[in-house]
Amino acid sequence: MDDPDWEATWQEHASAFDRVRAVVLAVSEPRSAEWIADHARVAESTARDHLDRLTDMGVVTTHAGESGTTYGPDPAYVRFREIRELTGEYDSDELSGFVVDLKESIAELREAYDVDTPGALRAAATEPGVDADEARQMRRAASDWEHYAYRLSLLEDAITRYDEYTATETPA
Repeated sequence: MDDPDWEATWQEHASAFDRVRAVVLAVSEPRSAEWIADHARVAESTARDHLDRLTDMGVVTTHAGESGTTYGPDPAYVRFREIRELTGEYDSDELSGFVVDLKESIAELREAYDVDTPGALRAAATEPGVDADEARQMRRAASDWEHYAYRLSLLEDAITRYDEYTATETPA
């Protein structure tokens, strides 16, 4: 966001609401309204109004902490949005193929490191005799494993409810 031309274009073509939504949905950890306002290029009061609306809509969750309220994406909203994207872009056979690929990737990690969970892999990275480079690689592999497991759960949900999510008629 350091390119002034990009910022001007963004401010000109995206509403304040859309900018606040884009910023809050992109954060990896909850952020204050002030931080979100700064990154969305809006007044803090405007950000708070839009964040309250997004919270009411189930798009954003609030987190009360020592330094005040922070905001982040609602995990259920994000999950459903990702499933909706999968069912919109791929048919059920393609989704099933992705499931096979992810299961193979998880099996390869399980076999390569001789552990059953990402947590066990992280624990193995702290064992004596594991050098720093190997520990970093193991932690990265554990993160990959968790990502694969999350994607696998999305795919399984998408496949299970594929007909429901791709129906063109609204149920009565």
